[in-house]
Amino acid sequence: MAEETSTQNGKAKMGKTLIKNWVEERAVSDYDSNNDMKKVLRSGHQGLITTTHDQPIACKTTIKDSYAEPKITKTRQVGRKLEAEQRELYEKFSKEVYEDFNRPPSPPDYTTSFKAHYHKDFVPVQRKETQPHAVYGEEPVSFWTTNRGIIHGESQSTGTNATFRKNAAFSTPVTEYMNQQLPHKIQNW
Repeated sequence: MAEETSTQNGKAKMGKTLIKNWVEERAVSDYDSNNDMKKVLRSGHQGLITTTHDQPIACKTTIKDSYAEPKITKTRQVGRKLEAEQRELYEKFSKEVYEDFNRPPSPPDYTTSFKAHYHKDFVPVQRKETQPHAVYGEEPVSFWTTNRGIIHGESQSTGTNATFRKNAAFSTPVTEYMNQQLPHKIQNW
């Protein structure tokens, strides 16, 4: 709770604004004792930001100080001939790069795959068979067919030339065999 300030002759008398905080009261007493309250409230205490009131304000900001214009000498650093050669090379290479990136589009290719791969003069040649094959009944050679007897967990098969499938002979009733060999008559088993 602050004590009230009394006004005498238009000037505000400064009272104790911070009760029981005598350290801060003493710290600001030098600034508060001789200032007008209206002026203090309008423009703040003098001497808090700077102690030099009579010097002109510097018009510099942190950006202007940090990013100042580079100090380039006005004298010529490169000769006129070298400068002309550099300009000529720059124009030449920039023209080449521009032409590379802005080439005219190539004409569209409307050739179909049939037209590209079909040859009218092609004559097919029949190759001679080295050994006869039964296309629909013969089983292709694979890892499983060559290692038929070694594979772990394989059920009984009907023979080496038979197709690679499960043997359900143990569960098929004898009456449903339909002209097939019975399990005890299968070769090699």
